[in-house]
Amino acid sequence: MKYLLLVCMDEDVERNADPSAWIEEMEGRGVRLTGNRLRPVRDSTTVRRRDGELLIADGPFAETKEQIGGFDIL
Repeated sequence: MKYLLLVCMDEDVERNADPSAWIEEMEGRGVRLTGNRLRPVRDSTTVRRRDGELLIADGPFAETKEQIGGFDIL
């Protein structure tokens, strides 16, 4: 069985947390398959298809302070 962990964070908080200790422990246990940080929300693009038309807009889909900052697969 695999698990997908989504790392959520407040977009106003500076992204300087160092997850290396957690990553080293999970890799040492042999349970972490992959993972990475995501680009900041200001770099995001929303892509939708509506009535056969492709709609592209800047920014995230939802107005929320908490965003997905990264992921890990265990």
